[in-house]
Amino acid sequence: MDRDSQDGGSQLPARSPSAITVHSDGPVAEKWEGEQEALPQIVRQIRDGSRQPYGTFLRRVLFFWLRVYVFEIYTDGKSKAVNVRIPIPLPLIGALFQSKLSWSQAFQFIERSSRTQGIPAERFLESCMALEFVRVYEDKEEKEELVVVGLD
Repeated sequence: MDRDSQDGGSQLPARSPSAITVHSDGPVAEKWEGEQEALPQIVRQIRDGSRQPYGTFLRRVLFFWLRVYVFEIYTDGKSKAVNVRIPIPLPLIGALFQSKLSWSQAFQFIERSSRTQGIPAERFLESCMALEFVRVYEDKEEKEELVVVGLD
């Protein structure tokens, strides 16, 4: 999969304007029909396409953020998001963080993108962090809520 080529692939939602964009040349852009043999390849494509830009790596060499992300969507269609980032100026620690989605995050993204209702897949990507301490998904009668606390 060629990350720089956009002419043959489809573009999936980005985590945030300055973060990552996942590109796909194949089955990820289409609705996954449940072929078990194709799933590892799809996950590899998502992970490879979600690499952080080199600028993010350089920023992490100097400091990283403690992040608290909360997203709520109500049954009436309204939603609200809170994304608090607190910079922590500790050199070199952030450079050790992973530079792409983990396997479990990629699997969860595939599962989220196949749903038509609930928390959208692009909000899930926005919530992904390099080192997560807490990830809570709660589905109540009147709302769905996603809370993530970690380092990015």
